[in-house]
Amino acid sequence: MRKRTTRRFQLVVVTLFLASTGIYFAVKTPAHSSPAQETTSQGPTITETFATSLHGTRRGKQTWYSKYNEGFEALTGIPIDQLTCLKCHPGTRADGTPIDTATYRPDCSDCHVRVGDQVSQETCLKCHRRQATEITTFRYTDVHRELGFTCRNCHTKREMHGDGNIYLSWLEPGAMDVSCETCHKTISATTSHNLHRETVDCTACHAQSVISCYNCHFESEVAAGVKRPYGVLRGFTLLVRRQGSGKIYPATIMALTYQGKSFVAIAPYRAHNIVTRGRSCRECHANAAITEYARTGQITVTRWDERERRLIGPSGVIPVPPDWQRALRFDFVDYTGDPRATTTDPTKWVFLKSGADKMQMLYAKPLTREQIEKLAQ
Repeated sequence: MRKRTTRRFQLVVVTLFLASTGIYFAVKTPAHSSPAQETTSQGPTITETFATSLHGTRRGKQTWYSKYNEGFEALTGIPIDQLTCLKCHPGTRADGTPIDTATYRPDCSDCHVRVGDQVSQETCLKCHRRQATEITTFRYTDVHRELGFTCRNCHTKREMHGDGNIYLSWLEPGAMDVSCETCHKTISATTSHNLHRETVDCTACHAQSVISCYNCHFESEVAAGVKRPYGVLRGFTLLVRRQGSGKIYPATIMALTYQGKSFVAIAPYRAHNIVTRGRSCRECHANAAITEYARTGQITVTRWDERERRLIGPSGVIPVPPDWQRALRFDFVDYTGDPRATTTDPTKWVFLKSGADKMQMLYAKPLTREQIEKLAQ
C-alpha cells in the first residue's frame, strides 16, 4: 500500500509540473515482455525479427559510409567490412562476458543478462555514446530525465527488436516510432507555436545543442581500429529540412580526413537535452551565421586559429542554405603522431586544409531560399 501511495504522489507531482508549464500530454507506459517468448498469430517472434533490426544489422553505418551513397568510401576506396566499424562493441556482453571482436555478432545478450529482463539506461548508453556524452561529459540537462524518464519510456520494442523489415538507417521514415507528439498532444498557443508548429520540429527550438565527433583521423582507424577525432564539438545546431516530415530539424556534422583528403557528412540529429523554454527569435533570425551569409555568401562552421594552433568550433544556430556545398566553410587538421597509439598527443595535430573534398547529406535537404530570406528578417 505504501508503494502505491508513493507512486500516485509522484504522478501527481509530474502532472502539476507539466500543467504549470503549459504543456499537456498523456503518458503511455509500454508493456515489456520476454524478447524471446513474445509471439503473435500475425508475425514472427522478436528473436526472429532482431536479425533485421538496426541493432542486429548495423545497417546505418554501412548506409552512410557506402560509396553508392556518396559516403566516405568514395574517398578511401576501403570497403566497410575491412574496418572495425561493424564489430564495434563496448567490450562485454550485458552479463560481463568479454567480447572477441574477431568473431562477434550482435544478439540479445548484448543488452539482456537474462531473457525477458528490463534493460537499464546505463546499458543503452554504453553503445549510444553521443547520448552518453551529452549526459556525462557535457552534463546537459533534459526535462524528461529530470522527471525520471529513461530510454524505455519513449523508445518502443519495435524500434529496438525490429519488425521484420530492414531499415537503412534510424533516419529512414518508418524506422522509429518515437515522436514528441506521441505524448505532447496539446501544445500551448504561444506566438512561437502558432507561427512554427506546421513547419518547424519541436526539437529545433527545444534542444539545447547537437554534438559532433569532428575530424576523425581515418589513418588511425585503418592502422589499428583506433577512433581518433580531433575533438567533440557542442554549443551549436545546424538546421535542415527533415525527410519525411519536411519540417526544419536540427542536424549535426561528421568530419573525417584520410591521406590528405577531407570529408563532411550532414545528418539530422535527435539531441537528448530538451528544455521547456524554446529558443528566442534572435537565436535563429538575423543571427551571426545568417548575417555572415548575407555579407559574404559563406558561413564559417570550423576555423583553424594559427596563432592559438587549434580549431575553433561552430557556435549558435547555423541554417544550411541551398548552396550549402559551396557556402559552408570547414577547416581540417591532421594527426602527425603514431596512428596505432591508443592515446592521443594533443600537440601532434596540425593544420591540413580549408574546404571539404567531398560532402554528403542524407535523409534531409537544405533550407529553401525562401526560408533563408525569412531567417534574415
